[in-house]
Amino acid sequence: MIFQRVNGSDAEKVFAIFYNVQGATLTANYATRLDTGTFDGVRVSQPTTGTFSLLVGIANVSIADSAYGLVQIYGYRSSAFVTNQTNTAIVAGDILTPVNGQNYLDRAAAGNGTQTAGTGLIIAGTAVATATTPAAAAQKVFIRCM
Repeated sequence: MIFQRVNGSDAEKVFAIFYNVQGATLTANYATRLDTGTFDGVRVSQPTTGTFSLLVGIANVSIADSAYGLVQIYGYRSSAFVTNQTNTAIVAGDILTPVNGQNYLDRAAAGNGTQTAGTGLIIAGTAVATATTPAAAAQKVFIRCM
């Protein structure tokens, strides 16, 4: 793991090295989860419904398929991929969860205790307005996947 050096003017961040087995490049700012095909604590891929609780963080830079790369597992991040919705805006402090078969995050439904990642592993740092056509874009978040 890489722990950022203590500096009073910078937010603390922690990174870990993981191996991409998604079958495609894990683009920077995408959500990643531990892969269950060969569960070894190192392999990561795209979130799926049954694996939301295996969320490990946000890819720091693009990680080619079958390659190692850094994933941010703790701290402030200014550029995690988050999608907006058509009916409910995201506000700072909302819990963000993975989306099945996608590499972006979405707002967790209020009171949804069935989403295992809904425990606040990633929190929205800023508001995201609704849109007629939802689209994922880089947003500020706080990651607690350590």
